[in-house]
Amino acid sequence: MIIPDCKISFLSDSKLPLVVMPSDPNMTYEQFITWLGKEKNALKKALLKYGGLLFRKFPIRNENEFSDAIKALDVGHFLDYIGGDSPRVKVVEGVYTSTEAPPAIKIPLHNELSFVKNYPKYIHFYCETPSAVGGATILGDARKIFKEVDIHVKERLQKKRIRYSSCYYHESKIMEALNKWQPSHKSWKQVFETASKENVESKCRANDFDFQWNRNNWLKIEQLRPATIEHPETAEPVWFNQVHLYDFNPKLLGWWRYLGAKLFYFQDHMKLHQVFFGDGERIPRQDLYHIMDVLDKNTVSFPWKKQDYLILDNVLSMHGRAPFEGKRRVLAAMTG
Repeated sequence: MIIPDCKISFLSDSKLPLVVMPSDPNMTYEQFITWLGKEKNALKKALLKYGGLLFRKFPIRNENEFSDAIKALDVGHFLDYIGGDSPRVKVVEGVYTSTEAPPAIKIPLHNELSFVKNYPKYIHFYCETPSAVGGATILGDARKIFKEVDIHVKERLQKKRIRYSSCYYHESKIMEALNKWQPSHKSWKQVFETASKENVESKCRANDFDFQWNRNNWLKIEQLRPATIEHPETAEPVWFNQVHLYDFNPKLLGWWRYLGAKLFYFQDHMKLHQVFFGDGERIPRQDLYHIMDVLDKNTVSFPWKKQDYLILDNVLSMHGRAPFEGKRRVLAAMTG
């Protein structure tokens, strides 16, 4: 594959991501933006083949330049993080911090917002400050993972589909204290970026969420989604769900966090996440553990470098986060 005025390489045999570096090490930011606009078609073709592009040693200095680079690449409009409940903070238009989940927690591979109808086509990451230890944004090829999931597990989920269930609070001193100690459970005002119940209901209908207002203005939402889809351009079958993230189990959380979650979420209307087959039947935990094993087997990673910009095709590629130590600031944006 030839992309003018740059050098391309790979970090590993997985070929995810394709690394793109400027031929001219003295390229200015203005030249970079012009180059992105000029070569966007070749870059999109490469993205469709490899699933991810890592722009390295390009002059992106802050969140505003990150935003401008995304616009120059012309891969759709910015999407807000509506319906997502990973703890994160909005920085500028369309740009958020990547998850604010505690650094000791590993976030397994997933496709961003694969549990909503209007999922993003692309997800972008910019490394402002790499962590001293760990902190990789881990990656996985959803095409390969689709092939490696056990056929019986795959067919059960394809036939019955997946029902995701989430509960969010309105105002709660207990939940606010929990989030100060460990950011983990958003209010529905944060999830839907509005304080209006009417706006929440409108957004639920637009995304095919079933919703229910419970006591103390807690909101329960459910959505029925497929376990696999075909890529809208290539028609390749991919593993596209977050079924393994919606079951709070020891393999996901570790035993101490699992026991803490069991004790804290003792009331059904408070449970942050639950997952079922589409008919309401519980998904066997051994199926979920198998899926997590396949994801771990197909995980690739690379250490961030300052000013790295990574774009992923959100259908072809999955992502997550390795545990880390020290300061780390990675920004994220979604387009579609």
